[in-house]
Amino acid sequence: MKKIIITACMFSILSITTAFAQNITVTVNNTSIPYTQNPVIKNNVTCVPMKQTAEAFGATVSWNQPTKTVIAKKGDSIISACVNSKTLIVTTNGKTQKMTMETPAYIENGTMFVPLRPLAQAFQANITWDKNTNTAKIENTAFIISEKTEKKAMQNKDGVTVWEANISYPELQGNNEAFSKINEIIANDVHTSLSAAENEIVADDIIIESAGIPYSFDCNYSVTYLDDNTISLLLDYYELTGGAHGMPFRQAYTFDLNTGNQLQLSDILNVENADEFAKNAFKNNIVQNPESYFNGATETVNSEYFEYDFYIQPNEIIFFTQAYLLEPYANHYQPTIVNVEEIQNKLKINISANQH
Repeated sequence: MKKIIITACMFSILSITTAFAQNITVTVNNTSIPYTQNPVIKNNVTCVPMKQTAEAFGATVSWNQPTKTVIAKKGDSIISACVNSKTLIVTTNGKTQKMTMETPAYIENGTMFVPLRPLAQAFQANITWDKNTNTAKIENTAFIISEKTEKKAMQNKDGVTVWEANISYPELQGNNEAFSKINEIIANDVHTSLSAAENEIVADDIIIESAGIPYSFDCNYSVTYLDDNTISLLLDYYELTGGAHGMPFRQAYTFDLNTGNQLQLSDILNVENADEFAKNAFKNNIVQNPESYFNGATETVNSEYFEYDFYIQPNEIIFFTQAYLLEPYANHYQPTIVNVEEIQNKLKINISANQH
């Protein structure tokens, strides 16, 4: 996903009138946003609560009181707006663009309002106005991915928290069978892993020293590739059950967005043996970077029981193994990168250098 950072700098407070419009509806991909404070017309501009609007695009939103800033996070994207600003600064992959809003961001009854059109455009969405129904219709061509979060904790007989779980994983938004299929696969895998970790814990057997760190189980995600037909993402787990450090585990997924099917390497590459292709890529990388691998790593790759996984990035296919299989802990998930420009004649799907 594109990294987007939007910052609105603080200006002096402008005295302008507000007309509270009745029955203004805002929809994102045909789903109405359930505002707790209604959109308003300010200087003939439709203004909306930034928090709920950003959440409709799949962002997680927080408020920074000292700077009076709304901060929205979505995957690798951070979106922020300061009160009384008329400038929207959009940073995408290190490139900054300044957008002028028709009216400054402002606070009404404890809620930050911003003009709807530039906010929608910052999310790469199209907006049209239906005057017959007083509806602003947003089509989010960039795709909506919301973040699901869960927390769990376990205490021993003394009431001391000895285990905590913090889970974050993506959910594709839309009334679509393919999306539902993808969401079910991801959610099932996350909860299966969480249950397995939880079932291993016997709370009363765990002794936490003063100021000690409880045992923990964490899951975070990142979307590594997204276009109109394909999404690739990672779930990164980390389990701490004592010792010098915890144990990481990475699960990779690549899905066809039209069917919801999880793509295997053989669905992506038109080669006689996809596993042999991957093994050769690993062995070439070991030869080029021997200091990053264990002695005997090539023999491990040649083993009948060798296991690997892959994901997609713009213009690349990335192969990796779990920690300790080929490389020391400090180098875990050492990437084996295949540039798709070198294998264009072997690709079954399009993997572009650019993505949404």
